[in-house]
Amino acid sequence: MKVALFGGTFDPVHKGHVNAAKEILRQGLVDEVWFIPVCWHAFKENGNVSLIDHRKKMIGLAIQGEKGLKVIDLNGNPTHTFDTILKAKKYFPGNEFFWLMGTNLVEEFSSWSKPKMVLQEAKLILFPVPGSEHEKNSLFNSDNSIIVQAKEIDLSSTIVREKLSKGESIEDLVDEKVLDYIEENRLYSNNA
Repeated sequence: MKVALFGGTFDPVHKGHVNAAKEILRQGLVDEVWFIPVCWHAFKENGNVSLIDHRKKMIGLAIQGEKGLKVIDLNGNPTHTFDTILKAKKYFPGNEFFWLMGTNLVEEFSSWSKPKMVLQEAKLILFPVPGSEHEKNSLFNSDNSIIVQAKEIDLSSTIVREKLSKGESIEDLVDEKVLDYIEENRLYSNNA
C-alpha cells in the first residue's frame, strides 16, 4: 500500500491540512494519508505548542469519517522526519512510504536532520503553498519528489491561532468539531 506520512505540529489542524490530504488521495498518488503529530517542532519554540493529546484529538475529529485518512502515534512521534519514516517502516512493514509537505518548506528542507537520507527512504509529495513558487532545492528531482498539481492552499495554523487571539471567527478555517473542541477546552485563548 502507498502511504503518505504527514508530519507536523497541527496546532491546530485546519481545513488546509485535510484538503491537501484528500487531494492527493483523489489524484491516486497514495492509498492512505497518515497524520503524525509531533511532540514539538524542530524549527519552532517548544514552549508554544499545545499538548499533543489535544492535537491528536483535533486531528481525529477533523478526519472523522474520511476514508483513507488516519492519525497515527509512532510511540512518542519522533520530531525528525528521518526518524519518523524509519519508525513507520519498522512498525508497518510492506508499505511504500511518501512524505507529504508544503512547498513552503522546500528551501528549509536542506537544514532538516539527514535530508539526503530522508530522500533515500521516502519520496516527497510537495503540495503547493502560495508564495513558495520560486523556492528551489538542489536535492529534489523527479526521482525523489512529486509536485502536486492542485490549487494552492493559503492557510496555516499560525493564521488560525492569530485569529483566535484577536477574537475573530475561524469557522471557515477549521472543521466544526475542531472548533467546538477548541472552545470547550479553551485552547489558544492566551496564545497566538
